[in-house]
Amino acid sequence: MKRILGLVASQRKLGNGEVLVKAVAAAAAVEGESELRLLRLTDLDLRPCRGCYTCLIPGKRCPIEDDLYFLAEQIQNADAIIFSAPCYVLGPAAITKLIGDRMIALAQYLEHFWGKPCVIIGTSGISGWEGYTLSALISSARMLGWQVKDAQMFIGALPGEVLEQQSILSRATQMGQALFGPARRPSQGQCPTCWSEIWKFPEPGRAICPLCGQEAELEHSPEGIVWKFGSPGKRYEKEPLQEHFHTWLRGKLNEYLVRRKELAEVRNPYKGGEWLTPPSSES
Repeated sequence: MKRILGLVASQRKLGNGEVLVKAVAAAAAVEGESELRLLRLTDLDLRPCRGCYTCLIPGKRCPIEDDLYFLAEQIQNADAIIFSAPCYVLGPAAITKLIGDRMIALAQYLEHFWGKPCVIIGTSGISGWEGYTLSALISSARMLGWQVKDAQMFIGALPGEVLEQQSILSRATQMGQALFGPARRPSQGQCPTCWSEIWKFPEPGRAICPLCGQEAELEHSPEGIVWKFGSPGKRYEKEPLQEHFHTWLRGKLNEYLVRRKELAEVRNPYKGGEWLTPPSSES
C-alpha cells in the first residue's frame, strides 16, 4: 500500500488545487494500491524563521514551537507527495514561502526525504498571469530532496472550474501515472536540469538558470535561436545540498561563535532606532 501525501496550500475548500490533487491521486491508484492523506498547509501553525541557527547544532531542534516537525513527520512517512498551490500576485501562496524560510530546519531531514516522488500542481485564474509560481514550487520540492516527476500550471479562477475541461482531467491522469512511473521530460523553454522557466542573461549569447546553475550558450541560426546546454546544474543534487545545509552553514555558525565579540563591535554603532509597533490588541 503506497501512502500518498497531498499538500494543499489553499484555504479554499474544494478549490481547483484540492480537486486536482484528488484527481492525480486517483490516477496514481490505478497503477497500484495507494492511500491518499491530505494536509491543508494553511491549517498548520507555521511561523517565520528567527535566523538563530539552533537547528544546525547536532541533536538540537528549531526552538519555535509550531507545526513544522509535524509537517516533517508526515513527509517522512509518505511514499509520494502531491504538492498543490495557487498563484497569488504572480507567485505561489505565502504559506509555501513560509515553509521555504524554514528550510534549514527541514534540510536536517534530507536523508529521510531524499528521492520521494512528487508531482506539482499550480493553479492560476488567468492565463499569462502565472508568474514564477511553478518555478518556485519546483525549486522548493527539489530543495527538500523530492524527485519531481511532473509539474503543471492549470488555469481556472472559479472553484471547480478545472473539472469542466476534459483536457485538464486528461493531464491530471498523466501526472498521476507519472507519480510512480517514468518522469516526464522538461518542456520547451524550461531548464533541462530543474525545469525552471526563469533565466538570467549576464552577457550576450549566455544564459544561466538562477535556481540550479545550468548554463547555456545561445547561437543564432536561420531557424532562430539555438540553445546549447553545458553540464547540468548541480545545486539540487544530494551532495551539494548536504554540503550547503550540513557543512557550510554549520561552519558559518561556528565562525560566528568565534567572532561574536568582534562582530558586536562592528554592529554597536547601529544600535537603537525608532521602531514602529502595532497598537496592543488589549483594550
